[in-house]
Amino acid sequence: MRGVPSQPNDAARSEYMDGCIAADRGAIARQRIEILASEHQTKLARYLRRMVGDADVALDLAQDVFFSAYRMLQADPSREVRAGWLYRAATNAAISHMRRRKVLQFVALDREPDARGWRIDERSAASLDLQAAISRLPADQSAALLLTSYAGYSSAEAAAILHTSAEAVRQRVCRAMKTLRHVMHEENAS
Repeated sequence: MRGVPSQPNDAARSEYMDGCIAADRGAIARQRIEILASEHQTKLARYLRRMVGDADVALDLAQDVFFSAYRMLQADPSREVRAGWLYRAATNAAISHMRRRKVLQFVALDREPDARGWRIDERSAASLDLQAAISRLPADQSAALLLTSYAGYSSAEAAAILHTSAEAVRQRVCRAMKTLRHVMHEENAS
């Protein structure tokens, strides 16, 4: 019939609906990431900076973590993303970065930490010495120590983030503290 618009076929209708759903998922994911970033960005970046010892790298890693969360939420907007997931992703990203850095020998061992993006209380000589000592810890010990001591997680919560047991977290923290005492004592003696 003339003048009567043709009805779209089922394939076109389905494609149109899929496009609308994808746009809605993107908008929902964007909104949820904005909320997560406003709540956790600063603390997560500080956590990462303490793990990797470089403010610029920490910001890049934090951005990667939030982008990963965005992609995950875009695929499944109903999925829960909590601070623990962000810290787990951040820890994994920092450990991967430190492994790549060791393999590439990208940074000299005697390099001073980059303190440009640090808070004033983190720029003191004692804090810089502590940061240098933390950077000498194995990644698993550093992660356990920073999650429990700096980020404020319990051993059980840190264990969930690190995919290990609470006892393993306590042992890593204990070993890390022993190493830090030894390193700090060596630096003070010299």
